[in-house]
Amino acid sequence: MRRLRPRTLALCLALADPAAALADTLGPAPGNALNPAPVNPVTAGRWMDEEGLGTRIPAARTPTGQLYNVPLDPGSEDEEKRRAGPWRLWGFIEGGAIAVQGDGNAALFRNYKDVRDGAYLNLFTLAGERPETARYFEATGGGVGMRDAFYRIQAGRYNDWKVTAFYEGAPQTLTTTYRSIWNGVGTGNLALNAGTPGGGATAAATQTALLQALSTVESSELEIVRRKAGVRVDKKLSESWLAFASFTSEHKEGARPLGAVFGGGGGGGNLEIAEPIDYRTHELLAGVRFSDAASSFNLAASASFFRNDIDTLAFQNPLFITLNGSSGLRPNSFTQGRFDLVPDNEHYHLKGEYSRALPDFFRGSFTASVALGSMRQNDRLVAPTDFSLAGGTVTAGGASLANAWNTPAALSQESANARIDTRLVDLGLSARPAKLLDVKAKLRWYETDNSTQYVSCNPLTGQFGRILNDGSGLSLAGVNTTVGANPAGTSANAYNAVMCDLTAARALNLVPATGNVAIARVPNDHRQVVASLMGDYRLGRATSVNATVEREAIRRELRERDETREDKLKLAFVERGAIDGTLRLSYEHARRGGSAYRENPYEPWYSASLGPAPATNGVATQSWFKAIGGFRSFDLADRKQDTLGARVNYAFLPTLDGAMSLQLKDADYLASLGRSGRQRSRTLTFDLTYQAGSAGELYAFYSYQGATGNQAGVTPNSCLIGATYYFYSDGQVINATTGAAPPATPPGATLVATQAVTGGNWQEACGAATATSPLFPDSRGWSSASRDRNDGVGFGFKYDFGRARLDASFTRTLGRTRLGYTYTPAALGLSAAQAALAGDGFSDIFFAQNIAMASVVVPISKTFSARLLVRHESGRVRDWHYEGLAQTPMPTNNSLYLDSGPQDYRATLVGLLLQVRI
Repeated sequence: MRRLRPRTLALCLALADPAAALADTLGPAPGNALNPAPVNPVTAGRWMDEEGLGTRIPAARTPTGQLYNVPLDPGSEDEEKRRAGPWRLWGFIEGGAIAVQGDGNAALFRNYKDVRDGAYLNLFTLAGERPETARYFEATGGGVGMRDAFYRIQAGRYNDWKVTAFYEGAPQTLTTTYRSIWNGVGTGNLALNAGTPGGGATAAATQTALLQALSTVESSELEIVRRKAGVRVDKKLSESWLAFASFTSEHKEGARPLGAVFGGGGGGGNLEIAEPIDYRTHELLAGVRFSDAASSFNLAASASFFRNDIDTLAFQNPLFITLNGSSGLRPNSFTQGRFDLVPDNEHYHLKGEYSRALPDFFRGSFTASVALGSMRQNDRLVAPTDFSLAGGTVTAGGASLANAWNTPAALSQESANARIDTRLVDLGLSARPAKLLDVKAKLRWYETDNSTQYVSCNPLTGQFGRILNDGSGLSLAGVNTTVGANPAGTSANAYNAVMCDLTAARALNLVPATGNVAIARVPNDHRQVVASLMGDYRLGRATSVNATVEREAIRRELRERDETREDKLKLAFVERGAIDGTLRLSYEHARRGGSAYRENPYEPWYSASLGPAPATNGVATQSWFKAIGGFRSFDLADRKQDTLGARVNYAFLPTLDGAMSLQLKDADYLASLGRSGRQRSRTLTFDLTYQAGSAGELYAFYSYQGATGNQAGVTPNSCLIGATYYFYSDGQVINATTGAAPPATPPGATLVATQAVTGGNWQEACGAATATSPLFPDSRGWSSASRDRNDGVGFGFKYDFGRARLDASFTRTLGRTRLGYTYTPAALGLSAAQAALAGDGFSDIFFAQNIAMASVVVPISKTFSARLLVRHESGRVRDWHYEGLAQTPMPTNNSLYLDSGPQDYRATLVGLLLQVRI
């Protein structure tokens, strides 16, 4: 029988008491790409220690049958004896030089790590303890001076108090192929250094000038660097009470690609700008814990304060814009765009937890958790547009916009005044009513209260709706106006004031110009109740079965369904004795339904509520429909779902462990439009682990995940009051207005049906997807099917050759997404040539990445070693979103794409590092 070393025994005792453990603070100890696992200052840089497995040689297994990892050597007894003085010290440092090749344009290689040619201090640790006073300290750090550096310091007295401080950084490289035509990237003002604000004299001239300018612009990177630091204090007040408090601060800085759209409604221009990121988040946490032989109690209060140091983003527009739905503005009038960026906000949270042993109630226990939260922001709102619309010549929706839109006074309130409160109660009761039976019951109640209110109305003009944000598109077609003169005896200002009061405006009973413009914030509060009952019955010493029934009910204040209900039945079987390992089987059946489905419950918050629906010949009513009849939101639709799971752990040999897991999921969405039909996913994993004590170990794995999904919809046509629609066998739908002759039958087609649209039937005739719906005819229906497959394979091994120690690994990841679609070309007006060009699907999105790492450590003395580190990565990406953009950044004269997307890469890192241990 091997005895535990004194240091090992001390560590075991400390870990048995969380209050005495060395590491217990703000989450896992920070690291980086070259140090992905938390660093223990005592064992840093050391090899595996077979004696750490205790008496279970040659291998140790968990109660479920899996192999424990072989622990690292904490240091020999001779080293313990050599430590003199009141403090025992352990230290390690590793540094040298690294060289990197192929990383210049490799965003995937550089993402979340910072490695450059030159000197590199990879890791340092220092730890000490003073047994006489039970005091200790430890410090770790790595990547010193780099953007992914990490540091952690902890000091305290065992089983009494401790203070922990940390810092960590991480660069997120989003693209290395961004071609910026602006100065000021990363700030709130982007000024053109190539091109003319508002474009040139014509769209063609603008395109020529921009392409010429881009030919001289080199690719650059857009990235965000995160830096986070914090401190935490834990203090044991008594044998039962513990107090803790912490403060963390995070700063994100950089820029990322952002899409800007002018024109809206399919017109205008699209371009990629650089959104500045300058975020700061400060978090405070404080609480107390209590525990005794029968009860435990936790109370914690936290507050989070988010600040965006850049309030708005203004950028000069280089495009010549073609507008939809408005008149009176020249295309090159739009010299600038603007975004109102992420607002400052706060989050407050209070949570209490209580548990109590109930030995007299069937050896049971009771748990309760209560939490209150509040999220708030009151960002000052910006004017709808920067541009003056003076002169009375600018119109939209048939009404003059005049001026009065480029000032905050055009808004119904000055600031957001947004607030969401949350409340949670979670109760649990467990008991053992019989020797072999355990029963657990849970009840969870959660609700949100969103008190945010906003009416979208310009009090200066009395117009509802909005001009689209002139950073995402200054489109005047988005403005809703009312048709009619001021009521007799009222001034314009009085009329406008009445119009911005929803109750008074509706009393005027004016016919809106369009019906689906949002005029007020839709309430979206909800309440969730989840109740479950679980029973676990032991059939034998190593066999058990359990069953769980659960109901989830969600009531929403305003959605297409007032309430959804989902019932679940879960069955599981566990066998620990029939094989040299563990077998787990599980099955779950879930069915979701609910109250009656309404296609459009939002009318009171849209312009349709301002007056009667149109009934006059010639009115296009498609803008009065918000959704297709028959469409179902995926989170509200009726659904049946079955999930089958299995996992086997098997010990082939005392030192060889294998595992397999399988999950099959089949969800059937009972909807004809939206997410429809079967959505299936399959997951399969294999793992193999071999241990040869401290000499070495080997692992290998394979994982597979596949998924399929289906969507269905209808491309809208038109719904014109007073028109008759003719439906043909090839899918075409042609209309003729009142008094006009029937259209000529398309060649090769026959007339199937007709539908007349009148002021009295247009809502029923056009609202649902049917064979004879003028707006949503079945012939204009489409469907899409997605197929995803991801494979991962890898292996790793460690081996001690005596003169050298090798640690190597390899992983390969493959991902492929295929998206196909069906449609009727003639119904969409496509010619045979256009249909052939459109095809029946996009090219596959493909991703492949290989990562190989090897580390060879050559001991030179007991305290000095040399390490050779090699890391090689290669990646291949094919994404149709970016195809051709590097060569054709302006596929049309009003679109400008400046990011060419992720690139194929091959990058290698080589390092020669020296290790010193004290």
